[in-house]
Amino acid sequence: MGGTVSSPTPNLASVLEGVGTDMRLKFPPHLAEMTEKKVRFRNVAIWRQAFLGGTIDHHTVVYEYKGTGGRQMSLALDWGREGLSFTDSAEDPCTHGDVLERKWLPRLPPDEVLKHWEPVKDLVYVLATWNCQHFSRYMYDLADSGVSDRVAVDEPEKGA
Repeated sequence: MGGTVSSPTPNLASVLEGVGTDMRLKFPPHLAEMTEKKVRFRNVAIWRQAFLGGTIDHHTVVYEYKGTGGRQMSLALDWGREGLSFTDSAEDPCTHGDVLERKWLPRLPPDEVLKHWEPVKDLVYVLATWNCQHFSRYMYDLADSGVSDRVAVDEPEKGA
């Protein structure tokens, strides 16, 4: 998207204190700009970064797409005490983490991600009931809903 939209990288403080300044109001315009540029997400993943010897995990949901010049880009969404924080860049979205789950998306448009975001945008972080794991799982699970009509996929022939 030209530049890097960024917020602080998750670390122990982000798990215990939050992920940084709330970017909820910046998220819809960012997705609108991506939609205008005809960006399509190709994959979505849940990344996990462990802290305190693996006793605490921070989860991030990451949407991957091809940027200008075919560069691999990642839109990483973090949910914390302050709300939503996100980065959109070619950098590794979670340098000390690992991918828990990843799935291919049939060209998911950013405006569809906005539809997934709308029902939860005003929720408050609650450690036991609505934390980074719940948020990441929610966004991940919805990522391939309603997109099956966007791409025709040939089924393999029987006996082949």
